[in-house]
Amino acid sequence: MDPQPRTLRLATPHLHGPDVAEVQRMLGVEPDGIYGIVTAGAVVDWKRARGDPRPTTYLTPAGRRRLLHDVLLRAVRTMEGWAAEGLREEPPGSNRVPKLIDLAERLDVAPEFREMGFAWCAFAAFLAALAAGGETASLGLRDSTFNPLYAPAVLAEARAGDSGLRMVGLGDAFRGDLVLFDWNFERGDPTDHLARLVRAPANGRVRTVDGNSGGDGLMALRERPIGSVRAFV
Repeated sequence: MDPQPRTLRLATPHLHGPDVAEVQRMLGVEPDGIYGIVTAGAVVDWKRARGDPRPTTYLTPAGRRRLLHDVLLRAVRTMEGWAAEGLREEPPGSNRVPKLIDLAERLDVAPEFREMGFAWCAFAAFLAALAAGGETASLGLRDSTFNPLYAPAVLAEARAGDSGLRMVGLGDAFRGDLVLFDWNFERGDPTDHLARLVRAPANGRVRTVDGNSGGDGLMALRERPIGSVRAFV
């Protein structure tokens, strides 16, 4: 006898099974059979493309917080994986990372961003979030609602509470949050660099995973004094 159909939704723990894999194949998502954040995001995009005006309203506020945290955790894990691979610019000094360029094309990033060639610390952080189904990353990298490449623009959006970004206090900084650094508080832009938080700040130090890091254009884990942080977002 055929099994009864069920409603697929984002849940904790994630739903899994051959019906999930079938939906994933229809959506062009890797068919691992697990209904996680990437699959949920693909479903939302599918609904929105077909005129559904309320594709995400089934989520309660608590559910949306879990969804956000899931995106943050997946994004930081992705970047840690890139760091473990030794991801870097090719050739050195080009500001172009072939793996990120390929991923940007697969994720339908706006054409003006796909080929890189720019300082890419913020691009890497938002691209990892886009791969995890992040709505804010989609607003920046697909819709160009704000400039996702420029750390001061990210800070301005967060201060205004726009594009799904908001300021976070030191005591509330969560693994996966964005960390904006300022190398010199007295001159120039209000922030110079953007990374993702690896763990909660402790003992006056902050540990992050950074794109476009160091003189060799690496993806790398870094630890710095908390005094270099302008904001958590």
